[in-house]
Amino acid sequence: MEIQNRYHFKLGDILEELDISRNKLAVEAKIRPATVIDMVNGKTKRLELETLVHILDALNRFARQRRFTRTITLADIVEYIPEDEAHEY
Repeated sequence: MEIQNRYHFKLGDILEELDISRNKLAVEAKIRPATVIDMVNGKTKRLELETLVHILDALNRFARQRRFTRTITLADIVEYIPEDEAHEY
């Protein structure tokens, strides 16, 4: 089973919820716009933990500005798919 079937990026959903663009996130997180675009499009194959931290920090800054009451976590942007459920994606 291919590893790409074992995770699903949900970053696009969070960007919509926060009403921010991919480019705005990239600028705030100080990462390449292509990294954000690849995540949103599900094309990311490798991701540094440092990059994830930058993304989450930026998303939570935007969330606070918009008076969100919850903290955005890794589970909000990446979904783990158990092996027995991977065929559904």
